[in-house]
Amino acid sequence: MSDCFCKVNGRPISAFEYQNAIQGYAMDRYRKTMDQLSADELHAMEELAEEKLLARELIFQEALSQGAVADEKAVSEEMAKIVRNFPTEDEFYGTLQKAGIEPAVYRRMIQQDLTVNRMIAAKLAKLPEPGADKVKEIYHRYPEKMQSPEKVRASHILIKVKEDDREGALAQARDLLDKATEEDFAALAREHSACPSAGRGGDLGYFSRGDMVKPFEEAAFSQEKGIVQNIVETQFGFHLIQVLSRQQAQTLTLEEATPKIRQFLQEEAGADALQEWVGELKARATIEFMSR
Repeated sequence: MSDCFCKVNGRPISAFEYQNAIQGYAMDRYRKTMDQLSADELHAMEELAEEKLLARELIFQEALSQGAVADEKAVSEEMAKIVRNFPTEDEFYGTLQKAGIEPAVYRRMIQQDLTVNRMIAAKLAKLPEPGADKVKEIYHRYPEKMQSPEKVRASHILIKVKEDDREGALAQARDLLDKATEEDFAALAREHSACPSAGRGGDLGYFSRGDMVKPFEEAAFSQEKGIVQNIVETQFGFHLIQVLSRQQAQTLTLEEATPKIRQFLQEEAGADALQEWVGELKARATIEFMSR
């Protein structure tokens, strides 16, 4: 594969960016790594990655033409926020190095993302607010959607499989299952879980169906509150799950539904406006694909 995926008005988008985008969208849409996707799923993610990368580059070039690129101060502030998510600055730069990303390249990526986000925000800010009549129309047109879905609040302990030692990870999960009680689950999660939620005693907060991978969802929505029943295996490893509480589905009033309906209408109008804008930029651009 060429090092360059495509060129937009002579500016390259690397194959590395393209592959990273596919991987990111695969995790976001399917909760899978790229190598776990079916042929149809992979094709969909390739098309999505291409669409998003082209849109980002076209909007960034438009910002360049307008002199609206994020300044160095804003980039430094954003970099500092990201670094604070790591235990140390050295660990942050070590992570970049492992990913094969030069700090200067990463800094340019941050500048591009900031610039594009600002350009999109400015474009969408000009759209009119949806009116009360439109909100009411949507509320009555789609009564089946005006529901607060059933939700579960759960904690979990994640045991990852290290160096393909599935049996070792399973043995550790079984040992913790024997030890787990309703009272000490949080303490066990803090000590043994490989999930970032470990610091919260494994607490994942409330989630709806579709928010988690299928095996995890099925266990969480079927288990009794407080009881740690079985070991659940997903592509992330082995999980012990404790249901903390449940919220039953219920019909929303117009007042309760209004913020979400407004958000939906704004996002729909924004997506249409953004698609039209990118289409105009694309029509004026010269795009040359090196590899797919």
